Amino acid sequence: MKILAFALAIVALLLFGCVSQPAAGAQHDGGKLKVVASFYPMYEFSKSVGGERVLVSVLIPPGVEPHNFEPTPSSIKQLSEADIFVLNGAGMEHSWAHGLIEGVGNKKLAVVETSKGIELMAAEGHHHHDEAEGEHEAEGHHDHVEGQDAHVEDGHSHWEYDPHVWLSPKLAQRQVENIRDAFIAADPEGREYYEANAATYNAKLGALDAEFRAAFSACKKKEILITHATLGYFCREYGCVQIPIEGVSHEGEPSPAGLVKIVEQARGHNVTAVYFESLISPKSAQTIAGEIGGKVLVFNSVHGLTSEEEARGAGYVSLMEENLRGVKEGLNCG
Repeated sequence: MKILAFALAIVALLLFGCVSQPAAGAQHDGGKLKVVASFYPMYEFSKSVGGERVLVSVLIPPGVEPHNFEPTPSSIKQLSEADIFVLNGAGMEHSWAHGLIEGVGNKKLAVVETSKGIELMAAEGHHHHDEAEGEHEAEGHHDHVEGQDAHVEDGHSHWEYDPHVWLSPKLAQRQVENIRDAFIAADPEGREYYEANAATYNAKLGALDAEFRAAFSACKKKEILITHATLGYFCREYGCVQIPIEGVSHEGEPSPAGLVKIVEQARGHNVTAVYFESLISPKSAQTIAGEIGGKVLVFNSVHGLTSEEEARGAGYVSLMEENLRGVKEGLNCG
C-alpha cells in the first residue's frame, strides 16, 4: 500500500506539473542554498551550520514518527526544488528515501548521509559494520542512498544497523561536520562561515557530552530499561547498558513471555525506573514499572518535536539536557 500511495503521489505531481526540472548547478533562492532535512535533528544541525546562507525545511512534520513517514505530493515537490537533501542514513529513512529521491528526478540534488564515517552498531543480532573511511567527503551529486540497511518481512521492518547515532552528542558532532562539508562543497564562498557556525554548535555538543560523562561517572546504576533499543551509541559512549523492551524497530508490542523476561531482568539488576520515548506509547513501560514497583520516565529520542516542545522553543540540546536530568533521577546519580 505504501508503494502504491507513493506511486500515485508521483503521478499526481507529474500530471499537474509540480515536479520542476532543475537548472544547471545549484538552485538558489536569493543566493541561499535550499536544504531539505529528513527529520528534526538533521534540521537543527543543518540550520545551525547554514545560518543565513541557507533556507532549511524539514520533510517530516512535528509529531510524526520518522519510521512511519510516507511521502506526500507536498514533500515530493519540496525535494524536487532542493539543492541538498540531508539524511541521517544508517537505515533511518530506509522505507521511503530511495524511492523519493529517484521519483523527484532532481539530477543536481546532493544527498548527504550524516552518519557516513561513523562505526555503525549492529541491530537485532547482525554483525557490526565499520563505515569509517578516513576523510569524510560531502556528496556533490545525486547518488543512491547508502546505509539504508533494513528489509521488510511480514509487513515489519527488520533492521541491520542501529540508526540512532544522533543520540550520542559525540557522534552528533561528526554529523554536523558532514553537513558542514556538504555546504562548503555546494557553496565554497561560504567556507569560513560554515566552519565557524559548525565549530560554535559543536562546542555546545561538546559541553553536553562532558555533562553526560560526568553524570555517568557518578551513577550508582548503569542499566537503562527503555521501550526500544535506541541507546546503543549513547551507551557505547557513556558506559551504560540498555535493556530494551523491544528492538530498534518501533513496530509491534512485546509478547507476554517477553514482558516476563524483561521484568526478571529488571529485578535482577535492581532497576527502579522504566524509560519510554516521546512520540511512542508508554503502555509497555507502564506495565513493567507496575510489576517492579518503579517509576516511568521519558528519554526523548528527539525524532521530532511535539507541539508543546515547539511552543516553548525546545531543541536538540535542551531536550538532551532534559534526558540528562532523567538519567540522573532514574539511575541515582550524584
